[in-house]
Amino acid sequence: MRHPFPAAFLFALLMLLSPAGWADPAAKATVSLKSGTNVTRLLLTVPKGASLKPQAGRADQLIVAMEGVEALPGLPNPAGDRHVAALHTRSKANGRLDLIVELRPAAEYRTLLSVTDAGNPSLTVDVTAARATASRPPQAPVAKAADGPHRKRFVVALDAGHGGKDTGALGAGGSQEKDIVLAIARKLEALLNAEPGIRPVMIRQNDEFIDLRQRMERARKEHADLFVSLHADAYNDPHAKGASVFTLSEHGATSEAARRLADRENAADRIGGVALQDKDEVLASVLLDLTQNATLEASDRAAASILQALQKSHAIHQPGIQKAGFVVLKSPDVPSVLVETAFISNPEEELKLRSPAYQDQIAAALAEGIRSYLKRTRPATVAPISPPVRQEVAASVTDKVVK
Repeated sequence: MRHPFPAAFLFALLMLLSPAGWADPAAKATVSLKSGTNVTRLLLTVPKGASLKPQAGRADQLIVAMEGVEALPGLPNPAGDRHVAALHTRSKANGRLDLIVELRPAAEYRTLLSVTDAGNPSLTVDVTAARATASRPPQAPVAKAADGPHRKRFVVALDAGHGGKDTGALGAGGSQEKDIVLAIARKLEALLNAEPGIRPVMIRQNDEFIDLRQRMERARKEHADLFVSLHADAYNDPHAKGASVFTLSEHGATSEAARRLADRENAADRIGGVALQDKDEVLASVLLDLTQNATLEASDRAAASILQALQKSHAIHQPGIQKAGFVVLKSPDVPSVLVETAFISNPEEELKLRSPAYQDQIAAALAEGIRSYLKRTRPATVAPISPPVRQEVAASVTDKVVK
């Protein structure tokens, strides 16, 4: 006997199964405000599918236009805040909802667009007291000649992956990744030593095991201007071939920033020339963000130069710069690149990787890429950060899947 479903039940079921039924019918955004002595941080998050865009209002005002947002409940009260005077919303005739940030006199702000791990568009606004003269935001390294006895040599940290008890990937012919990449690193070191103005530093000289974070910190202690980690890829498909170049993903950068902030009380080092121990949490977060953003931009430029040089004479596995959360790429103030030179799991490429002549070719291509990057790079780590003038930075939100 058939028992028809009640109409109300069917309607509810259809709503759950339809895309519209998944969305929050209220389409609410959330906002938080955290006040510090030197900076105030506002974090605005909107639902998936919605959008937000910061716009300049009056000199003492920031407007954030939100599309697809119906409400912004629970606005914080910034009473007593040094930088933000008030927060309120305004509905527009076209259905747009604006968040109005009223600034204290002579305040300035910086905005950062991103996406949360859950996929929600997000905006971070850092508001500081304006300085007497406008300062430029931190710049990624720019061109500067590196010859002459009084000019700083460009330090390149060469990290041969794995080592010691960690063999890395194994080839079908018995090759070990740790041995091959060390051989390539030594050849690259010799080529860079011949370049005026460049000082290569080997992270490991021999077959030794070094913790991943120790590799990164060794490069920082050497005041490296570029960190290049060398590897030989492996995959379950023996036909996979070609080189790949990686830089740190947005998610990897965010998690590292959180770790650095959490450890700042116990840390004895400096980030981008600035000690974080004596800074309040919000200011420390801003300083780290600025330094890290400049480093990520420089990393991408270095990766682009190396990839361009490699593809002149070598097969490329994936076009473009790849993104991953590799630990060795997480230095906040040293531009860092990881190069998968070839697939050791591919029998043909394994034979090439074992060949000294092929190792010479890879080292030469890497040296060319580093030279190209150096032409546009100042041999210095990221300079100490000052409060920024108003600017908007669109963060990358694409984190490609690593094999």
